[in-house]
Amino acid sequence: MESETESKSEFGQGLCYNLGLFLAHADRIHRDLEVYEKIGNKERAYEMWFYGAADHLFDLRHEDAPDELKERCKIFQGKVLSVRMPIQNEATATKEDYEWAIQEAKDLLREIDRFHKVQTIKGTWE
Repeated sequence: MESETESKSEFGQGLCYNLGLFLAHADRIHRDLEVYEKIGNKERAYEMWFYGAADHLFDLRHEDAPDELKERCKIFQGKVLSVRMPIQNEATATKEDYEWAIQEAKDLLREIDRFHKVQTIKGTWE
């Protein structure tokens, strides 16, 4: 529940919370691929997926994480946001970018559990 003293955030603010919000977009790619395939530009689906999902990484908070996790979060955040906002217009997101981002977000959540000494076992069905 949100307290009166909490500030507002359109796309959330936190570490696990924002990784979860990012991953909540994962299955949208199937719908997006179908839509963009109909208009003959299937590759654009990944670009648009990143455009929506990456919003949750603007306020990804990793400042208090252990150094190794903090660095990994910075790399993840930087790569995903660079795919979302390519410097060159011809740069587009790929299926491989999508697959890496989804897996890395899951792996980061497992690392956070390990930091908190919560045993994790990677699922075989994802």
